[in-house]
Amino acid sequence: MRILIVDDEERIRNHLANMKEWGDLGCQITGVAADGVEALQRISVDKPDLVITDIRMPLMDGIQLAEQIKAGFPHIRFLFLTAYSDFQYAQHAVKLGAVDFILKPIQTAELLHAVELLMQGGERASQDNSLRQEQTIQLMLSANVKETYKEEVLHEMKLEDRHILVICVVIDNGDVLNDSGEVLSLLALKEAVIGSMIYYPYDYWVYLDRKGMYLILFQPTVQMWSMREDSLKMARDMLECCKASLPFTVSIGVSKIQPSLAHLAEAWKEIKDCFDYRMLLGKGSIISYDALPGLIEGQINREEEQLRELAGMLRRGEKERVQPYLLTISREMMLKGLTKTNIHTFALRIIQRGEELLEEYHLYTSEEVRLQVHKTVLSFDILVDLMQYLERWAQETADRIATVVKQSMNGLIKEISTYLRVHSTEDMTLPRLAEQFHMNPSYLSRLIKKETGQNFRDLLWYYRIEEAKHRLVQTNLKANEIAYEVGFKDPAHFSILFKKHVGLSPTSYRAQIK
Repeated sequence: MRILIVDDEERIRNHLANMKEWGDLGCQITGVAADGVEALQRISVDKPDLVITDIRMPLMDGIQLAEQIKAGFPHIRFLFLTAYSDFQYAQHAVKLGAVDFILKPIQTAELLHAVELLMQGGERASQDNSLRQEQTIQLMLSANVKETYKEEVLHEMKLEDRHILVICVVIDNGDVLNDSGEVLSLLALKEAVIGSMIYYPYDYWVYLDRKGMYLILFQPTVQMWSMREDSLKMARDMLECCKASLPFTVSIGVSKIQPSLAHLAEAWKEIKDCFDYRMLLGKGSIISYDALPGLIEGQINREEEQLRELAGMLRRGEKERVQPYLLTISREMMLKGLTKTNIHTFALRIIQRGEELLEEYHLYTSEEVRLQVHKTVLSFDILVDLMQYLERWAQETADRIATVVKQSMNGLIKEISTYLRVHSTEDMTLPRLAEQFHMNPSYLSRLIKKETGQNFRDLLWYYRIEEAKHRLVQTNLKANEIAYEVGFKDPAHFSILFKKHVGLSPTSYRAQIK
């Protein structure tokens, strides 16, 4: 295989061109280029079979280069080098027939593996046929093309009466894995899936997108084959093959049987509905549209109640209750058969309620972090994984609130204690103290007990005894006179409490200190 290397970074370009492993594979590097313009000039001279090109380059980027070469040299294949930030941009490359994406920093083993798979010629159809198939698929999915024209195209291809069924294999939590730096090879996925098809007598077309791949099966002309039953067997075989050969898990959706390719858009929608339910079923699922329960309409009656309960846990810092409560919510979601959209909407409401709660405590989240959290929530395909993320997020939120509350509570208790000490000699009662701090008396009583270890009455007596000790030393007043002055109405009671706190009677204390 003849290969042209295109990358604007000289270090990367030279490294790839000089790898000794190319010879072991039977590959020849015909040349290198620093951008798309230079690469175009070399094409007719070097005559490569494969172009390995960066996506982002000056003058002409990798996508533009692929479009130009595709027009004049349709047999040339492309393998794109891309950063994670370019992945959305790279979707267009799939439509140009990209055989794979290799993410930077480049792993040599992954690059060589991708080229080796390409050399093995695992594709069933020729490149020209693949291009025609892809164009036909896009035509059938387009809402802007008249149905009569679609029928004409299918008639020319002798496909107007061929029943079809769509199997879609997608990478579980693909967006999350990409964001975390996992390497996802679409070519490896394609090889694993197609490898499981060799025992089935079905013609099929392959269509790739950035999350996975679609197989469009055509009903065999021999009627002994049941496409419905066979499709489920195929799905099980694909799942096992992917488990054995891929470092990530996949799930599979299976559409209903449709009369022809003219109904491809309906099958596509059915696949989408299947993957709405994958969130409930978990990773490595096979979801058949025929087996889906009736779609759930309306909102969950208990949503607001659940949000209030969860917000209360976060407000009170009860993070240990978050996990079992979210588990209860997820079980209810499964029992109700909620779709992916329903679940994502409720998850975002949980995040929103938590963010509002944080703002109550003046804990503000930057817009960048907020958008990232929302993006992450929407990227989950599996309910269990989403709930684990929400659990971590909720517990972190509870910790942040608890820290602020603790700091605030320490300041409040200090303020309450100071006020009580200064005014302890007055006719002080719990309702009066509560009114001073605009609090409920019962709540204030519990707060004082929790933070000081003493109830209101004992704390008040403690401050009065301390004031009495001061006056016993600084004045010549009698003990019973001091008792009245510091707030006790019964001198005998004062004497009993004083001895209990100090260990001496008021008279003995005065004598000992003086």
